[in-house]
Amino acid sequence: MNGRNWLTTIALAAALGLALPAQATKLYKYVDEQGNVTYSQKKPLGHEAETIQLNRATLDSAGAQDKLDNLNEKAAAQDKDREFADNAASATAERDARMASNCKIAQENMRILRTTSRIQDKDANGEPYFLDESAIQGKMSATQAQIDSNCN
Repeated sequence: MNGRNWLTTIALAAALGLALPAQATKLYKYVDEQGNVTYSQKKPLGHEAETIQLNRATLDSAGAQDKLDNLNEKAAAQDKDREFADNAASATAERDARMASNCKIAQENMRILRTTSRIQDKDANGEPYFLDESAIQGKMSATQAQIDSNCN
């Protein structure tokens, strides 16, 4: 029997096995003159047939339900894991974008602090005033700290 006939035979036997009642059942298998394999619940006339005894166990619906519930729990856990990973990746991307933006701002502030001779700021009342050299050095130190934390 070639591979295709063998697979067909197995598939047919499985289908018949599922369609048969739960109690033990006889099945007859025979091959005709053209080599076709046939399964039947009735013994064929004029053909030599092999008797196959099928014992089909009754289904344990409680066990099947437990397995189904277990699979559903695993699927739900995998969905939560996937959602957590997606959220973590999204949060990481947002943090990286925010840090890149902060880095550019800090670098531009440092460029201004280094290249501008007179730097103006505002006091607590919103009144403008010019920074002295020590205030500029303090701003440069704070800006360098921002660069160090956002640009690496």
